[in-house]
Amino acid sequence: MRFFISSDLRKNKPLYFASVFFLVFSFVFWLAGWLHFYAKYTFSKEGLLRYYFLDPEFPQKPSLSQISEDLHVSLFLNAMLLLVLFSLANLFVPSGRLKLFLIAFNSLSLLFYLFSDFVLYFGGKDFVLLKPFSFVVYQFALLLLLVFVSYGMLRKNSGTDLNILRSIVLFFSLFSLLFLFSNFFNFFVKMGFGVEGIKLYYLGNPELFVKGKSLEGVFKVFYPHLLAMGVYVLTLSHLLPFAGLSFRRTLRLSVPLWLGSYADNLSSLLILWFGSPVAYVKLASFWLFQLTALYCTLILLLAFKKGIKAPPVQL
Repeated sequence: MRFFISSDLRKNKPLYFASVFFLVFSFVFWLAGWLHFYAKYTFSKEGLLRYYFLDPEFPQKPSLSQISEDLHVSLFLNAMLLLVLFSLANLFVPSGRLKLFLIAFNSLSLLFYLFSDFVLYFGGKDFVLLKPFSFVVYQFALLLLLVFVSYGMLRKNSGTDLNILRSIVLFFSLFSLLFLFSNFFNFFVKMGFGVEGIKLYYLGNPELFVKGKSLEGVFKVFYPHLLAMGVYVLTLSHLLPFAGLSFRRTLRLSVPLWLGSYADNLSSLLILWFGSPVAYVKLASFWLFQLTALYCTLILLLAFKKGIKAPPVQL
């Protein structure tokens, strides 16, 4: 996002055309969202009941593990998409009030969509139509954002509004808190917070009739997390200078972020090869990442209260 505080993005042709291609990708992502929702849930009440409650006549509670996994993935994908689009909107949407409206509308509609699963979990099948309704509201908000940014890119950009930049940093900070909560919740639902739970989850236990994880299954999670966690850590650490942190302090916080995230991810594979001792590495690296990321996020939130300053940008 530091590249989007330029006074005139059009003068930076590579970045301008990269932004155009990103918008094209975003429109394709928006269209694919409809197909993904239909393939996964369908838009009918019967299909939604089958997905969440298995048998509509004898409904069962939705899987909390699956809900936490869906929240974790959807939150990351959509929030990172919105972060870039908000940065572009800050440059190309002329009205400050319109910028704030687009940021607020998309942020709230995304939260509405993501947490509709928990309403279903606690409220039961009577709330099943809340899922498609919240999805349509979010898709409409996202389409508005894409249209206004695309229209603005055809005109001269209005320059960076630091007040809007503060709102974007606030959005990312709140997203980061929710992301860390979903990561925490996902870890707890699957493994608990003890070494024995981690061993049981990955290695299984024949006496308890718990099957261990296969290399293929673990690698399917390990592979996308290499990129996802890298993007998250990069974004979080590169926003720290906006909070007034020096290069050395930013570096001191970035190193444990990177080490914790990659050790947490890599230990999921290593535990299959080296056994139980790696479970201690898994637990320690998880807490190292969570606590460091939480501390960095709180720094951003405090900076939002005091005032965000854009650091110098070298293009």
